[in-house]
Amino acid sequence: MSSRTSKTLRVLSLITLAAVLLAACGGGAKAGPVKVTVGSDGMVDTSALAKKAPYTVCFSNASTSNDWRVVMNAHVDWGIEEAKAAGLIKTYRYADANDDPAKQISDVEDLLTQGCDVLILSAAASDVVDPAAQAAMEAGVPVVTLDRDVSNPEHRVSYVEGDNCLMGTNQANWLVAQLKGTGKIVELSGAAGASPAEERLRCANLVFAANPGIEILAQAYTGWSPTEGQKIMANWITLYPKIDGIWSDAGLQGSGAVQAYLDAGLPVPPITGEDFQRFLHQWVDNHLNIYTYSFSTREGYFGVQTALKILQGQPVESHVRVPGLEITNDNLMTIYNPKLPDSAMVDVMPEVQKKLYPEAFK
Repeated sequence: MSSRTSKTLRVLSLITLAAVLLAACGGGAKAGPVKVTVGSDGMVDTSALAKKAPYTVCFSNASTSNDWRVVMNAHVDWGIEEAKAAGLIKTYRYADANDDPAKQISDVEDLLTQGCDVLILSAAASDVVDPAAQAAMEAGVPVVTLDRDVSNPEHRVSYVEGDNCLMGTNQANWLVAQLKGTGKIVELSGAAGASPAEERLRCANLVFAANPGIEILAQAYTGWSPTEGQKIMANWITLYPKIDGIWSDAGLQGSGAVQAYLDAGLPVPPITGEDFQRFLHQWVDNHLNIYTYSFSTREGYFGVQTALKILQGQPVESHVRVPGLEITNDNLMTIYNPKLPDSAMVDVMPEVQKKLYPEAFK
């Protein structure tokens, strides 16, 4: 997305969302804007936001355009179902932006107009969608960002994610160690402009910059697509006669990169990723040298829990980091389940995993 297009969308979103504020607050008493004060301990006092249950929970999702997002969304659904059974949620409203920031702005407008006690938001683009979060907060609707943050932390109460910086750092440190500090590498990132991809890349590059023997030949965004990862890697194989290692921020495009090497009949260099079953399947079948650190799909469930805590007036963390699962050659076979489909994620709540893949547990 060009900077000019991004700026235009932000201006349009502010104009559009001014109308949202009028619609959201037009009937009855106007809710006061949600103000966030983060304590020295990183906690947010939400006592002023307490409401009587049951609640209306809204979720504006960037998309379910890849396998990771499908499983993350399944964790949101599990949290919603659990809360409905407990009498905490009466209505759940959901919108999928199909990776289109402009559509997501419209989605948030529609959700707020229908009515929300809390808005969970996974931003298609952090800067473009930021005014949508701002509008919700100004309309008195607390915002929980999930997986992908908005650009201004004042426009949400809490951000729930894995630890992207730790993920990128761990992957990069492992690759440097495998290459003994010297080698030529390529970088396969996720979606341009998405906060997880940019943070993983930023932190990985800090590691590589501290190791001058590492030369970065190329970097590309794949949209977390196995197909795109394979296509880019196949091109790089022909462009660069020597690639010593591959830093991939996820197993999705990482599995595509592996397939490009297998199709070319070439040995796969050390490569990083996360807990995508196809990636692990390739690892086991081809005896590869891989390191993974998960960006846990369980954060979907924790996003719902955080939203409920806010509505109950309980203190919440300003930044919730769901721990990841590290998989190496040492523990791979204790984690790998060959019955899981290639589309599965591995670091998943047992209840969700059994619901999504019942055949793998028979």
